[in-house]
Amino acid sequence: MLYHCNLLSLASKFKNLELRYIRRTRNAFADALATLSLMIQDPDELVIEPIQIQLEDRPAHFLVMEKVSDVCPWYNDIKKFMKTGSYSLDANSVAKSFLRRMSSRFFLNGEVLYKKISDLGLLRYINEEETDYMMNKVHSGVCGPHMNGHLLGKKIMRTRYFWLTKEHDCVNFVRKCVKCQMHGDVIRAPPTELHSMTAPWPYSCDGPTSP
Repeated sequence: MLYHCNLLSLASKFKNLELRYIRRTRNAFADALATLSLMIQDPDELVIEPIQIQLEDRPAHFLVMEKVSDVCPWYNDIKKFMKTGSYSLDANSVAKSFLRRMSSRFFLNGEVLYKKISDLGLLRYINEEETDYMMNKVHSGVCGPHMNGHLLGKKIMRTRYFWLTKEHDCVNFVRKCVKCQMHGDVIRAPPTELHSMTAPWPYSCDGPTSP
């Protein structure tokens, strides 16, 4: 009855009160906490005061920040040349010749740049923001198997996406994955290559010397 009296006294402090019945199977966590509190006895009989929460009926303002990259993508010069036939201002004759040869390997469809491959297919080039999203979804998405960096790069290529530093970025992305570090195989190889030494100490090959 003491619990019922306390409940009625607390109910008078609320404007609206709604009671819902929750089955014990869905309230296992609260039941475990209640059982645990009865098992713990404080030797000093410390009284824990309830926390007073004050509500403010005022509008709240939040500052939302989004990451926007103002750097042009790495294929900007190729795309600009294929679209308008112009070069960058600081391009010399060697850079212009290289850009003309390199543009023959690409295909521009509107604003989307593709790379031509040997099987007559096309790989879409993506920028920096799209690469992070692509690696995250393929590696740890809904069907992401958390593969290693090399398999991640090959799987992204099978989805018809590409960028120049794909292999390097995929390997670094997998190294930063927390779940891969927790559940992956322990690599017992040393971080640096070992070199055999015939004489670990100076003059050890000469044997003991006497004055």
